[in-house]
Amino acid sequence: MKQISATILAEFILTSYPDKNITPMKLQKLAYYAKAWTLVANRQCTDAQFERWQFGPVNREIYQKYKLYSRENIPIPVDMQTRVQGEDADFLKFILNNYVDHSAVALSAMTHKEKPWVETLPDAVIPDDVIREYYSKRSFARNFQGKAWNEGKFYVLKTNSWHSFTMDMTDEEAKAYESYASYTEYLRRTKIANQEFDKFLEKLF
Repeated sequence: MKQISATILAEFILTSYPDKNITPMKLQKLAYYAKAWTLVANRQCTDAQFERWQFGPVNREIYQKYKLYSRENIPIPVDMQTRVQGEDADFLKFILNNYVDHSAVALSAMTHKEKPWVETLPDAVIPDDVIREYYSKRSFARNFQGKAWNEGKFYVLKTNSWHSFTMDMTDEEAKAYESYASYTEYLRRTKIANQEFDKFLEKLF
């Protein structure tokens, strides 16, 4: 993967998800996770550095460019063009799709439970080797081990949503939702589940 700057990565995220209400804080966390998982996959997308700030990892270049929006959603200029294309774009979206529906606060809370942020001193750069070592041990890393990311089994990212979904299940039942035959199958079943949930809400209201 051709490495890009922090700001180009931010532009890619914004243009890829124009309807996802991305604030500066949410953008920072999405960019951080994009870097983290591309490090794990040995396809580092950017050499941008992230520091340990109060509300999670922050890249200073992204901060300076978008800080004027504060807690507001960042508007997407109609003429903004992504400079990431093809398979590289698909790969980044494969990672980002697992995070983009979470709020900025939820994403910040995730980073606060993870070793790279926890064990870095305030305002210090979070080292790449610490990021790689930590996330390489997560189940989602298995999507990049010994196979192409879009081939074979898909291993679910275990976010708070996953833990909430499986909270009342036995370990054996929860294990059935840890992986799917393929990423395509995961997307298909997720779509069906969302449609069924929407129908359930319609009946309630």
